[in-house]
Amino acid sequence: MMPSDFVFLAEMPLTPNGKVDRKRLPEPARAHSDRDAPYVAPGDQTEQILATIWSEILEVDRVGADDEFTDLGGHSLQATRIIARVRDEFGIELPISSFYSSPTVAGLARLVGSGKAKPESNLGVQIPKRPRVDLLPLSFSQERVRFIQQLAPRNRAYHFQSSITFTGQVDIPSLERSLSEIVRRHEVYRTTFQVAEGAPGQKIHDPWRVELPVKDLRHLPGDDRQEGGGTTPVGGM
Repeated sequence: MMPSDFVFLAEMPLTPNGKVDRKRLPEPARAHSDRDAPYVAPGDQTEQILATIWSEILEVDRVGADDEFTDLGGHSLQATRIIARVRDEFGIELPISSFYSSPTVAGLARLVGSGKAKPESNLGVQIPKRPRVDLLPLSFSQERVRFIQQLAPRNRAYHFQSSITFTGQVDIPSLERSLSEIVRRHEVYRTTFQVAEGAPGQKIHDPWRVELPVKDLRHLPGDDRQEGGGTTPVGGM
């Protein structure tokens, strides 16, 4: 929780109401001139690539081989971005703990070259798909929602609906294919709750093709089109 930069001011900029004017506060300057450690230029190609990645993600003009990650203002979110860039550049996976055990560019370069990081071939291991049975057990959240629905059938707290208005020309077949692909990929959109032998479960149905009904409302006045005869207008009709 220690701040990585401190800025000393003769006085705080204030608003006419006497509050601190945050917009007028200067940005902390992250320059190497204010650090005690001397600058050491990156050596081999690995250090140079890592220094460039650090410089771009940490928004620091110059990164040396012995500069430490936290001293440059780095945090965990930036560490994950660096790990992703290292994966793309070197084809290996660095653990997040690397930024504590080897917090410098030189230290990470040695880790990359030592082969201790996971090779790229291990990154694409897929989790095997669980076989689908007739009914799958409910999760704790699903059990809770179902219990509330059984306790208060008129409660619509977990029912959501919304209307979407498109402007311009809408390609209905393309929109149907997009929605059908979403239904195919995400099982939650084709899952229903069922009860078998007194025990609730969830059944995942096969994908289906989404078809959007279209009703032409152009012959109606503008205000009447919003009613649509019970059908939501599609494509501005």
